[in-house]
Amino acid sequence: MNTRMTCDVVIVGAGMVGAACALYASRAGLRAVLVDRGPVAGGTTGAGEGNLLVSNKEPGPELQLALLSLTLWRRLAVELGGRLEYRAKGGLVVAARPAGLAALAGFADGQKSAGVEATPVAADQLADLEPHLAPGLAGGIHYPHTSFP
Repeated sequence: MNTRMTCDVVIVGAGMVGAACALYASRAGLRAVLVDRGPVAGGTTGAGEGNLLVSNKEPGPELQLALLSLTLWRRLAVELGGRLEYRAKGGLVVAARPAGLAALAGFADGQKSAGVEATPVAADQLADLEPHLAPGLAGGIHYPHTSFP
């Protein structure tokens, strides 16, 4: 017997990106086949931290892709409810010294022009966001939309 499968797109790798590609390809009306040697999210995706970060990206294509990813993940979280591990906990980047804080603030200002929400945090307010930080830090930048599964 000669069985032949036809499809519009073959996606190799059933990690987070491959599974998302299959979902959106299918929603676009394409016949998608997702292949992997193991279970969905059984490789790098399952072993990784799973953070969706914008705090480490300069304005440009990578940051725009990260912002789009955050938007899509938020939509999927609402759509799928408890079946998706998604928590928008926010992220905090801290500086030990005033010069480092000035550099962080300058970086965040550039990101804000690209649509990132980033809020300065004074040294005496850091513990409100992260009580286990070492004392004596100069301050930080809070990224409220950074997400963690």
